[in-house]
Amino acid sequence: MKVNKRKALIAGLGISLSLAVLFGVYSAVAYATPVSTRDVSYTTAYSEGGSLRHYALFSNETVYRNGTSLKYYPSGITDAIIGEYRYSTSPGASGSYKIEMHSNYYVSVNRKPVYLLNRTTEIASGNFDGSFSVPVEFNMTSLGEELKTIREGTDLYRAENEVYLTVTVIIDGREPFTQKIQVKKDTSGMLSLEGANKDYQKVERNVRVTENSVGFLGTSVKGSTARKVFPAMALLFAAPPLGFVYSKREKKPKDELAPLRKYIVEGKSPEGTRKVELKTPEDLKRVFELVDRPIVHDGSKEGDVYSIADGDTVYEYQQL
Repeated sequence: MKVNKRKALIAGLGISLSLAVLFGVYSAVAYATPVSTRDVSYTTAYSEGGSLRHYALFSNETVYRNGTSLKYYPSGITDAIIGEYRYSTSPGASGSYKIEMHSNYYVSVNRKPVYLLNRTTEIASGNFDGSFSVPVEFNMTSLGEELKTIREGTDLYRAENEVYLTVTVIIDGREPFTQKIQVKKDTSGMLSLEGANKDYQKVERNVRVTENSVGFLGTSVKGSTARKVFPAMALLFAAPPLGFVYSKREKKPKDELAPLRKYIVEGKSPEGTRKVELKTPEDLKRVFELVDRPIVHDGSKEGDVYSIADGDTVYEYQQL
């Protein structure tokens, strides 16, 4: 069976072009699809907190009875602030703790404190599992007497004191938990406990990277692979049609005799006893300028023959 080569060539080029278009479309899809997707989630690794529940003992119970818990206590009648500090963590963990009482005495110089005496007393320390509680007392009467002694001993009657409790909790694998509970006295003479409650959560950021795929003829191709393979296949199948078009592209030949066309006439090459063959269009041009005779174009022979007759001499240039 005789095969039509031209039809087979055209069919092959058509298939190749179709596949090039197909892989070109899939290349666009591959580049439009992110290579991977990042999912970010947050989880609480652990939580912990400490709080001081407190009440006061008063030197005068006309208004407040002993054991009353208030946000603000009158400094003039408050003998002591008593409470229980409790720490807990979830999930439960084992560690160690230390609680210290600080009483510092100072005077202000240019709005900066100059400390006269610093006292630090350990209230409690030890190990715990999950939680612990410790009784705490701020003896305001004792602290007031010590402040009076400092003022008289230094002759600095503008001296003040700062009183606070520090809690330090150490658990392996975690950052230390610290809390400062300070006795504050405002201009009205009311006492309060600043920082009596503290909560902390350790939040962890989790990132999950999923590599996306591109569907191709019922299968899945990884996005990173698709971005490499699909464009390469598109170029591979596009090469034959492009090569064929390029090879068949008509290139208009350069007319070497363009300057002489207006002097050329159609006819039969003249006869002569002497024939001179010219090699180049430039030779034909020089002869034409010398003899000033018309150029005869004869296309009946093999190739195009351009002739100039000068008497019995004929000059011929054959353009193949």
